Amino acid sequence: MKLLLIIDVQGGFINENTKQIPEDIIKHVKNYDYDLIIATRFINKVDSLYQTELNMKEMTMLSPKTKLVEGIGELADIVIMKSTYTALTEDVKKLLKKNELKQVYIAGLNMEGSIMATAFNLFDRDIKPIILSQLCGSVKGESMKQSTLEILSHNIGKDNIL
Repeated sequence: MKLLLIIDVQGGFINENTKQIPEDIIKHVKNYDYDLIIATRFINKVDSLYQTELNMKEMTMLSPKTKLVEGIGELADIVIMKSTYTALTEDVKKLLKKNELKQVYIAGLNMEGSIMATAFNLFDRDIKPIILSQLCGSVKGESMKQSTLEILSHNIGKDNIL
């Protein structure tokens, strides 16, 4: 089974540095045959460490910024809400185990947080994370993206960065 995980492509994470990512993902999906596409939505819980330690007050359940960018939700077979960096929620873990997946393709936002955490979590479960680097970004810009790709290359293998 060929699975694409689209991580946190939400209005609150779109800025000058990431505005092209949704369109690029949509174009990509039209040209590749995935058996399953899962999109995640980050929801910032009240009194979470994101709020108390990182002063991140946005992206709460009722915020319009948590909505998936237009076109992304329509691509997904499943949309999962999460309140963690990693996209490996209990439901996603069950799906991976049930289908005995050996690799997962990853696209989305943000490289230095959710994408890296998800890649490490997959790797630790002996599932190869394949980072579609042209379909990933960071609200912090290209230098943050490139730094994260370097870290990922060292830790999950350079051949797993496309």
